[in-house]
Amino acid sequence: MNLSCSPRCVNAVRVTAAALVGALGLTLASLGGVDTARGSSTSVIWDSATTSGLIDHTIDGDTVAVRVEGDPPDVTPPHVRNAGIQTMETGDCHAAEATSAMKSLVTGRAVRMTINDPAASSLGRPVRYLDVQTSTGWTDPQLSQLRGGHALPVVNGGDPTRWRAYFTAAQQAAREGRNLWDTDYCAAGPAQSTPLRLWVNWDGNGNEGADPNTEYVRVLNPGSTVLGIGGWAVRTGGQDSYTFPSTARVPAGGTLTLRVGKGTNTTTTFHWGWSVPKFANANLATNAYGSGAYLFDPDGDLRAWSIYPCLTACSDPLTGKVSLAVHPDASGVDADNVNGEYVRLSPAGTSRVDLSYKVLSANGYTYELPRGTVVEPGETLTVHVGQGSSSRLRQFWGNTRPVLANAGGAVELRTPDSIRLACRAWGTGRC
Repeated sequence: MNLSCSPRCVNAVRVTAAALVGALGLTLASLGGVDTARGSSTSVIWDSATTSGLIDHTIDGDTVAVRVEGDPPDVTPPHVRNAGIQTMETGDCHAAEATSAMKSLVTGRAVRMTINDPAASSLGRPVRYLDVQTSTGWTDPQLSQLRGGHALPVVNGGDPTRWRAYFTAAQQAAREGRNLWDTDYCAAGPAQSTPLRLWVNWDGNGNEGADPNTEYVRVLNPGSTVLGIGGWAVRTGGQDSYTFPSTARVPAGGTLTLRVGKGTNTTTTFHWGWSVPKFANANLATNAYGSGAYLFDPDGDLRAWSIYPCLTACSDPLTGKVSLAVHPDASGVDADNVNGEYVRLSPAGTSRVDLSYKVLSANGYTYELPRGTVVEPGETLTVHVGQGSSSRLRQFWGNTRPVLANAGGAVELRTPDSIRLACRAWGTGRC
């Protein structure tokens, strides 16, 4: 039996109890000395998707205390968790700067608080988008925190209303190296001169729910020496860090992989330990938001990151440089000839194309082209849908059943952060 109750539920129970006692001609105080103030001790912020108030004080970079309009005088101003952002925790590098920035944005101001679901909460705090009143109108302090490089973007509270603006602001701040995005802001860290790269395979091959390990984070070391990252941590925009053990290594010119699910670790492959998928599947056409992954060194510096989908300065040198052809209808029965479905990739011009770590995506299935996938002019790389032994110009997606519908579909070649490089549709499909 579930005996838990949200703050809004508790308030409703108290109100109902008070009404019943009143109907019986009694007072709460007559029932054994019950505190008469308890009936109004929960803020009305839990009762409405839109409330107003006045900032009481700033807790940290993403939490403020608000005197909510309509609350009785004896109610302690609730600590309101800002929707859409995550700043560093008190005591960590960047936390003081984020707190100071939030304080300058909201101190003494009237505030409007909104969310789709009034019960949205984080650690007992109501989650809300805040807009503060200024002399020129209402402004969004969450957006200001992101633009200033003080926060990571996150979709929390079950309300993705502002995700595009927030992800765009974070990507812009990252490109400009502001605050969080300054890779040696906290200290000159280990291997500071190595320009690490990170990306997320957020759309696993097939059903990620059946195998969370099809989602993963990769860290690329383009340097010439092995990089030990014991004590470094990967996180999303939430508070869900994975700290690498002392054995963790990123090979020179190679990658380290952090898989979302469970499994046996090696020096270059680790497991976050989740039993469910972690990364949202992005789709700009349907306004489906994405997520991000962030690599912090022990000093607290953010050394590599990926916020997807790309929303600003979205270009890639390979755009328009790759020809893509699809053979969706295998000879005979498709299920008996899975490798009869295949995709062909070749240079569209006279220059070689390096397709390392680019992604083929079709009908919920994805395939990451491995390191060293280079196609010269006049050559063609064939990727079969099924299983087999790969060679330089012949690779295998690894599926046990067909994935390319004969009636119609589309295959896209993209970067991990969803920049389209090429697309081919057939039948009823559309790119």
